This record gives sequence, structure tokens and C-alpha cells, in this order.
Amino acid sequence: MKLIKKFLAICFLLFGIPFSVGMMVEILNPKTTPKDKHDAIAALTILTLPSTFVGGGLIWSLAQQKRKEQALLVASEQKRLNLVFLELIENNAGSVTVFQLARNAEISIKEAKQYLDEKAKELNASFEVSEEGNILYRFSL
Repeated sequence: MKLIKKFLAICFLLFGIPFSVGMMVEILNPKTTPKDKHDAIAALTILTLPSTFVGGGLIWSLAQQKRKEQALLVASEQKRLNLVFLELIENNAGSVTVFQLARNAEISIKEAKQYLDEKAKELNASFEVSEEGNILYRFSL
């Protein structure tokens, strides 16, 4: 459906914009006869402007659809990350490292650290340093 919308939008815009510009030039040209100006105005209002508006509307609709899909994708990823986090907390008696979250959630170390820092603030976590020197986020269950 998206492909059809894109194709139609391009067709409408490729017809509407150039011909709208051509009609505007014709209307604004002082050498154009009154009958030709009248015909250009009619063509502009009946053919070219509606075509341009329909093409623009289709492009806008596609952009809105893409934004909604991206929002759903982000929400889905956030939900998955929350589930992985909760599982780790439950399985490790409330403790988790950045590396554990990154590995289990299949995200970067940077993203895992940022996520755990936010959760630590939100849930009042404490911090410990493990024997290996890793920071251990401790959440109360």
C-alpha cells in the first residue's frame, strides 16, 4: 500500500507542480490575452492545484504513517528492554551489571549504562563495585 501511495503522490506532484507554475507564469504574463488568462485560471483551479494538493496530502499521510510506525517500534523495544531488565533483576537477586544488561538485551554498553543509570535514579538503586571492578547496580526487590 505504501508503494502505491508513493507512486500516486509522485505522479500527482509531477503533474501538479510544473503545470501550476506554468499556469501562474501564464496568468502573470502581461502579454497574455484575457481569454488565455481565463483559460489558465480555469486549468489552475480545476487540474493543477487539486493534483498538487492530493500529492501533498499523500506525502503527508505517508510521513504520519512512518512516524507512527517508528513510535510503535520504539515502544516495543522499550518494553522488551524493560522485560530483560526485570528478568535480570529477578534472577540475580536485585543486582545487575552494565555488561549483563548489554549482553542479554543485545544493546550497546553505552545504551545499557544509560538505561541502568535512569533506572537507578527512578528506583533508588545502590551501587557496589565487584571484585572484577565492575559497577554493580543493586535494586531492592
